[in-house]
Amino acid sequence: METLKTAVIGVGMMGQNHARVYSELKNSELVGIADINLERARELSKKYGGFPYKDYKEMLEKEKPDAVSVVVPTRLHAKIGCDVLEKTNALIEKPIADSIENAQLLIDAARKNNRIMLVGQIERFNPVVEFFKDWADKKGIRYLSLNAIRVGLPVFRPGIDTGVILDLAIHDVDVIRYLTGKEVSRVDALGIKLLDNTPGEDHAHIWMNMGAASASIVVNWVSSRKIRKLGVVFHNGYAEIDYIGQRIKLYAQYGRPNDRLLWHPERVLELKHEEPLKKEISHFLDCITHGKQPKVTGEDALESLKVVLEAEKIARGAR
Repeated sequence: METLKTAVIGVGMMGQNHARVYSELKNSELVGIADINLERARELSKKYGGFPYKDYKEMLEKEKPDAVSVVVPTRLHAKIGCDVLEKTNALIEKPIADSIENAQLLIDAARKNNRIMLVGQIERFNPVVEFFKDWADKKGIRYLSLNAIRVGLPVFRPGIDTGVILDLAIHDVDVIRYLTGKEVSRVDALGIKLLDNTPGEDHAHIWMNMGAASASIVVNWVSSRKIRKLGVVFHNGYAEIDYIGQRIKLYAQYGRPNDRLLWHPERVLELKHEEPLKKEISHFLDCITHGKQPKVTGEDALESLKVVLEAEKIARGAR
């Protein structure tokens, strides 16, 4: 198994987990951790390995990593991501960028430099999403509606620079596009600002149309309970996907077409618990080793970004 030199730029709440995973994978040698807070980089370097840096450019030059996770505030994704892509392969945390123009800069940089760029839409690597996508495609189900709820999250996070739509709803827009294989043709949204210490809306409701199917998404940072679920209505059944519990409840429709519809629980699937981030980073390294296309390309991530930016614009009253 080929061992790749790996590094992380930005080790806040999510970045520290990237460093941990790189330190745990057998085909990864964590060589560098960069953060503007050098003490933070030193702390995690002692814990997980790699040399600590304040200047990520110095780290890129000295360590020459094969793979770098860019886990910095969204407004910095394009600048730092493009710098990384000039030197090596990059995993850009979601969302790909803060604007369509900046997302395109990253896509162009990856293409120009012939780099692997994976965008960290982590729910695609959740076992429940992988299982349901495979099951639904094999069954050929016809989607009618998808209804997501993603609420409750600590909001006092250093470096957060977006509203809840760009920060959280991007997950559900991406999953819905991925499962259905359909693009969003129309979007509407409502956003509410409830907290004083956040840069945008803290609660939002988004509605999407995808031709024959529709979807709704509720996201917020203010609910006391953390919930991550997706309800899927299809032509002969219903499924409830629990991202956190990594389980799926499947219901089937019984009776002849003219009978009253009776819904009965069919089965509850308790899947083997796996860490989505570890699966995501393993996939990233595998793509580099074998020259494969990532599961979430820059172009793919751009389509989800377009939807959430439009929803954010509508929610803030700038139709």
